[in-house]
Amino acid sequence: MSWFSSSSSSSAGTGPNFFPVTSSQSGFGELSPADTAWANTSNKGFQTETQIWYSVLKDGSFLMVQIIWSYLGVFLVPATTQMTFKVYNPKTKKSTWRSINASGAKFDRQNLKSDQFEIKHTGSPTTEEVYTITATLDKTVHFSLTFTRPADAPGFKLGSGPQGGISTFGKEQDESKRDGFVVHRFHPLSYSSGTITVDGETINGDGDGMFVHAIQGMRPNLVASRWNFAFFTTAGGEEDAKLGGVRAIQMEFETTDDYGPKGAKSGRTKANIGCVYTTKSAPLIVTGQTHSPAQNPTAYPNPSGDVSSAVHSAPILDKETGYPVPSAISFNWESNRINGEGRVSAKVELGKAGALVGEGGLIEKVDVLAEIPYVIRKGLAAVTGTKPYIYQYHNPATLEVSIDGETIPVKGWLFNEASFVSQ
Repeated sequence: MSWFSSSSSSSAGTGPNFFPVTSSQSGFGELSPADTAWANTSNKGFQTETQIWYSVLKDGSFLMVQIIWSYLGVFLVPATTQMTFKVYNPKTKKSTWRSINASGAKFDRQNLKSDQFEIKHTGSPTTEEVYTITATLDKTVHFSLTFTRPADAPGFKLGSGPQGGISTFGKEQDESKRDGFVVHRFHPLSYSSGTITVDGETINGDGDGMFVHAIQGMRPNLVASRWNFAFFTTAGGEEDAKLGGVRAIQMEFETTDDYGPKGAKSGRTKANIGCVYTTKSAPLIVTGQTHSPAQNPTAYPNPSGDVSSAVHSAPILDKETGYPVPSAISFNWESNRINGEGRVSAKVELGKAGALVGEGGLIEKVDVLAEIPYVIRKGLAAVTGTKPYIYQYHNPATLEVSIDGETIPVKGWLFNEASFVSQ
């Protein structure tokens, strides 16, 4: 999701040096106002912080607005703020993408103002929340969008309290001693509205949205070797009589060889956080599962008994990037209902993925190093062996929700990312 270097971990020995939140926390965690406020931490080394708004519009188009704040941990190198914008129409196959480095950025809790864009926030975790985003990215692209989270669809983190949502790296979990951390907070169910203007053409911004706030408190190439992300929504289609509109989200990362259950070289571990929300029951389930490495299959406990997984099938070699790109991907969720009334599972499959843009719903292969700001690229000591690529897919899909003894097929759209950071 952000910037990379190739320094190795300082952790040594045989004890665990990765502590996934999915093995220490479980269930719905209520957000505090501070959880979605900009941290802008500039006194604890390398920090990458991002806030992203996604939406699938009524015609099936995909929309993304992302803000990335990065700090190298070097006093003489200032932090950078970047906006990335994308809108993709699956019918016309037209994709509009812009990435700009912001100047004059000023942060104030959830608000942000720069010379190129402004974000205004109102509300609180216990009431309706609204983000209004206006931007002029160049002469041909500008937009005014609003993302509204209803009061009855609260955001979440995995687990409660200050440690909810946080996975830590290093032998010590204490904030002052750990190598780094990762945290994610979500608004899974919101609605977008407004307009987007591209080359003089106006696009209606009404759609089904979501929001995520993430922080990587360590050089991102040390955080993960792989990422998976999924966002399913009914996106303005027919709502199910029992469930209403449905959203399903999943965020998974896999550690590098530097971090594992018995220290470096003890096997890569996956931490997966997910949820299913419906307009009739928001949230329906919140899921979290740790996937232990093959050589240490019982290294981490699964205290909740949840299923939360992203499975790549029949990988093929992408000769352009050298990565094993999946031919198909399935996402699975299973947990006890938040209201305590039984157990729910859900599954959605991308039956054809692949590595060629235009096939299998692949809308773009993002070469991350080619897009990062110059100051960040120069500040990273070395990038040898690190080739981050993000494969972005957008397809019509069916989410199968099993609840109360029946399986309900829910038609909608699936946007997903398969990200590769290093071999």
